[in-house]
Amino acid sequence: MSDETRGDLRPPRQHGTTWRESEYRVLADDLRAGTDLARTAVTLGRTESAVRSALRHFVPPEERVSTGDRERWIRARIVAEPDWNWWAVVVDNHRRVRSGLWFTRHEHCARIGWRRRTPMPALAQELATSELSVAELLRALGLVDSIEEAADRLGATPGLALAKRVTARRDDAVGARWILVVDGAAGTTRTRNAPVRRQLSLHESRADAEAERDRILSWHNRIGPVDPDEQVWWTIAERGIGATVGHTRAGTNDPTATGGRIRAEALTVGDIIRVPVPDGGHLQDRITAITQPAAGAAIVVDLAPVANSRVRRVVEFDPDEIVDVVHRSEERAS
Repeated sequence: MSDETRGDLRPPRQHGTTWRESEYRVLADDLRAGTDLARTAVTLGRTESAVRSALRHFVPPEERVSTGDRERWIRARIVAEPDWNWWAVVVDNHRRVRSGLWFTRHEHCARIGWRRRTPMPALAQELATSELSVAELLRALGLVDSIEEAADRLGATPGLALAKRVTARRDDAVGARWILVVDGAAGTTRTRNAPVRRQLSLHESRADAEAERDRILSWHNRIGPVDPDEQVWWTIAERGIGATVGHTRAGTNDPTATGGRIRAEALTVGDIIRVPVPDGGHLQDRITAITQPAAGAAIVVDLAPVANSRVRRVVEFDPDEIVDVVHRSEERAS
């Protein structure tokens, strides 16, 4: 199940990245339209505090505008003076403080370079920046999920910052493990004197940790929370041997999620599941019956009849086998 349906609380995608001309133009349009900055932050994939901080670049150096008055001052001027060249002010302020800024032409160049597989050294030369900055721009544009992916496709010059960063991350990943912590979920244990129920497990990959998280949260949503008012939290952290910092993701349970990957033992009549078939495709249908002869035995599910006939499709799962659930039944298991 995607993290969007698991209450993922990671920082926004553009958090910490260099601002781009296209982002400033969205911000200017929203300021002119009276849009709340919190909504603009969501649109840009940044925090509201980052958006408010960017407002300082709209104010000319000769103007004396306090931090608290920036938003009101900019909104008033951008509406009253349609011809105001606010972009020139933004560029000048970035240049004065020597702060990074990507222009639209840089974005176009990066997109074309990515599509044409332009070697990273050549693309960095076109953009007049470092290979690491190019990789970060590609990530900010949503063309890659990580700088490692950018380096895999376009290469990286040995000895330079990008190659060193990618090598270091991969070296760390070799001995790293993914730790899953789920607090407050029904079906997990609560040790003596512990404030909440807690599930703690160690996994070799993020995908394994996410699959186990989804299983626990799906089961929690299925059998019902012990305390309806208690919030269920999850954390997935990557840690190497002896490391105290690393990639960490956290979120809360979303009881309204309509699907996911869960263990076969958590299936219920009415669930719509998706299973592979021999021809390489997939079968998707609703469960009409579930049988399990004994604890630990295979779980047999009956699906809807074939073309309204009496012929039923039957699928067999191991109890701990992961099943793709497209939509969960509204009824809870007793």
